[in-house]
Amino acid sequence: MKRSYSILLLICMALALFVAACGSSSGGGSNSSNQPETVTIWHGWGGTYVQPKQAIFNAYMKLHPNVTIKLVQITQNLIQKATTAIRANNGPDILAWVDDSLGELVDSHSLIQADQYISQSYVNSTYTPAAAQAVQFNGHVWGVPETVEAVTIMYNKKLIDASQLPTTTDQMLAFEKSYEQQHPGKYGIVWPTQDAYYNAGWFYGFGGYYVKPDGTVGLNTAQSIAAGNFIASFRPYLPKQLDGTTASSLFTEGKAAAIIDGPWAYDNYANTSHIDVGFVTLPVVTANNNTHASPFVGVKSLWITKNAKDPALDADILKFYTNTANQLQMIKADGEIPANKAALADPSVQNNPAISGFASQVPYGVPLPNTPYMSALWTPVANALTAIWNGTEPPATALANAQTAAEKAVKNISS
Repeated sequence: MKRSYSILLLICMALALFVAACGSSSGGGSNSSNQPETVTIWHGWGGTYVQPKQAIFNAYMKLHPNVTIKLVQITQNLIQKATTAIRANNGPDILAWVDDSLGELVDSHSLIQADQYISQSYVNSTYTPAAAQAVQFNGHVWGVPETVEAVTIMYNKKLIDASQLPTTTDQMLAFEKSYEQQHPGKYGIVWPTQDAYYNAGWFYGFGGYYVKPDGTVGLNTAQSIAAGNFIASFRPYLPKQLDGTTASSLFTEGKAAAIIDGPWAYDNYANTSHIDVGFVTLPVVTANNNTHASPFVGVKSLWITKNAKDPALDADILKFYTNTANQLQMIKADGEIPANKAALADPSVQNNPAISGFASQVPYGVPLPNTPYMSALWTPVANALTAIWNGTEPPATALANAQTAAEKAVKNISS
């Protein structure tokens, strides 16, 4: 009987080890067979971002010699090309892009629900709140987040101190006026005043919104009009033409003390232009009970497509790619803000002034809407902002026109 009990115990231990190995995710365990498999990932990563990411996938392939991971960079129209290819059954296994395209991809039946491979509890416990929310749609998990990004205020420490920068929207307008008066031909804080993404923080901070998940448009609300009036109030103190290129040039040339911009621009300012960059969060909105300005938090995500040959393997790769150790390795090289909660809390990240500077803004932001209706808003909002900034229409009129155009575009998507 003792012998039988020992044998049974050994069998149970072996079974437990087998189950643990199959269930591994952060350590690189695979749920697939040992047959050769190729996983193709279509992405839009460029520049210095690619190599640190490739290194992680190389590490996975080293752990699993039967797996080949192919990265395919699509430089233009990634979502449109992927949707067409997936429909023809020759698309990628995994698609990597920003979360505002998730709803569109789900509605076009381009992705599979990943719940059975990546649980909601896993997503919510592993990633920061905005990042976790971004990969969930219609009650399902569709993939994993890798990094987050949001615009914030970067300032030139040689031109201004953090204590001089405004902490409220009322102070911001006064600061803009006084700086321009004290430094003729130069400006206080610049940003692309006609860009829907860069100005979302004002709309949401004032209590307005672009669009809700059900397609309700909020451009002609009192709160959104207040945001439009706030933006228009800066016209006397900033250049008439102020797009992203102009704003960036003013900052790099020392003609602007500060700029509202995102992580993608930091390397150009700090390393190429050799600016001693400091960070402060966007001001609170005085007119909305001192609520923080709320910029969009874009979440770079990876989803499993309908063409996936082995979704369990794909999910394992995605968990490995975004585990704490790999995220720390990646961001050390490329300076992005990790979506992984533990990686973000790591001292090496918190002590990095650039990463922590942008990360400090993220809790006050709103996730970039992943509803398919978001695609209907970009052009109407941009057109309204252009009319507001050029002075061709008062904010109320410009936003009423944008409301009509956006509602029409939403209706087209619905049908």
